[in-house]
Amino acid sequence: MTTVQQTKRKLLSEDWYRHTASGVELLVSDCNTCGHRWFPPRSACSSCASEDLTRTHTGARGIAYASSKVHVGGAPWPKEYVLSYIDIDGVRVLMHTNSDQALTPDTPVTIALGHIGTDNATELWSYIAHPVGKDIESPEATS
Repeated sequence: MTTVQQTKRKLLSEDWYRHTASGVELLVSDCNTCGHRWFPPRSACSSCASEDLTRTHTGARGIAYASSKVHVGGAPWPKEYVLSYIDIDGVRVLMHTNSDQALTPDTPVTIALGHIGTDNATELWSYIAHPVGKDIESPEATS
C-alpha cells in the first residue's frame, strides 16, 4: 500500500497583494499630500506624516534594482535563497526571488506567488520575483 503525503500550503501577508490573471499586484499607499508611494500599505505617510492616503495596486511586472544570494538562511527559510530589491510602479520592494543566483540589475521580473520556506510540514508561500521567462509554480494547490 502506498501512502500519499499531502503538503499543506500557507499564504503569508495575504492582505498586501491580490492574485490576478497577470500575476500578483501589490497593495500600496499613495500619499495625496506629497506624492510618495509606500509598500506595504500604511495609515500615515512616512515622508510627510499625512494621513491623506489612497490605496491602489501596482502592476505585476518590475525590474531588479539589486539582488543577493543568502548563504546562511535559518528556519523556516531554505539554507540558501536569493533576495532582490524590485522596482515596481514607483515602489522598491525586497522580496524572495525564484533564482539560483543573484539577479543582475535591470533584469525584468514578474511578481507571482511562490514557495519561500517551510515551517514543519507547511509550505510558506508569498509574493516572489520570477525572472521573465522562468517557469512559475502554480498556486492552485494552496490550501
